[in-house]
Amino acid sequence: MTTVKIRQAKPLDASNIARLLIECHGEGGAYPPVDHPTGIQWITQTLTEGYVLVADVSGRLVGSLALTNYQFPWSPKWYMYLEWLYVQRKFRKGGAFEALLTAVHAHADQHNAPIVAGINAADATVLLKDKAFQQHGYHYMGGTFLRMEQNGRQQQEENEAGI
Repeated sequence: MTTVKIRQAKPLDASNIARLLIECHGEGGAYPPVDHPTGIQWITQTLTEGYVLVADVSGRLVGSLALTNYQFPWSPKWYMYLEWLYVQRKFRKGGAFEALLTAVHAHADQHNAPIVAGINAADATVLLKDKAFQQHGYHYMGGTFLRMEQNGRQQQEENEAGI
């Protein structure tokens, strides 16, 4: 049986977290292209300012989750925002996903903070993701939609043509 260890990420984990998130990006559908320096900068900043956990199997990172502080622009209340959550497919049923969520929930509860999670999935797993979060006490607040820029030009052309 594979033992998954959940631990707080270290600065040296940045490149392995980047590898995981690039893998996640490949599963995601219509995400914008990855710019590696920008991605590493985001991960490094999140490691510095946020709370980042990794799922470690014998020294190999198979998953990661990150929280940062977030405040809706119209509210004085602070939240923890789930920046990323990814577990490699073959480790999802092995408890890594559950262990990451359990650990981050304990952290949020310790700080008496709610969590806002904007996890996107663009393939057949989208319904599984929604169900998994609802089973963990999250309330569904809608979806994320992406309209590509060529559609904007098309709409402008239609408006100019009076369509």
